[in-house]
Amino acid sequence: MTSVFAVLVLITMAMPSAAFASDGKIGTVNVNRILSAMPEYEEIGAKLEEEFAEPIQRIQQLEQEFEALNERLQRDQETMTPDEIQEAQQEWQARRVGLQRSGEQLNQYIQMRETEERNRLLQKIFTEVEAYAEANGYDLILDYTRVPFSRESMDVTDKIIERLLN
Repeated sequence: MTSVFAVLVLITMAMPSAAFASDGKIGTVNVNRILSAMPEYEEIGAKLEEEFAEPIQRIQQLEQEFEALNERLQRDQETMTPDEIQEAQQEWQARRVGLQRSGEQLNQYIQMRETEERNRLLQKIFTEVEAYAEANGYDLILDYTRVPFSRESMDVTDKIIERLLN
């Protein structure tokens, strides 16, 4: 009895989607292509480069100091006492760990900011897709990368790009 009920539920659930598929207006968009066509997308790199110029310079300075310490340790190791060698190796290790940690933290923060900026642009795209769908009677617009198949005639990417650039 339970399996009969489950089959009936599945059939009932499938009916509205079958009706929708035959009556609904469906389109697809290439979100990545829209994103790369936006002038703001190109500006993200320059904006973040400017925003992170100072921290990147600090990391580069730390790298130079680390390399100088490494060279000094290699060059002077023969003339150093065992205590001096141990102290220099400990400093080298501490700087290596600090440099690695600082670099990882900066990379994480840059990635977070890139994601924030990208999400801001994606929201703008989704708003425009929704406005286009409403204005043109679409019931559903999907990202074509998430659909196993769609006809080229369903693609409204160029229309969305045109709307965003105007």
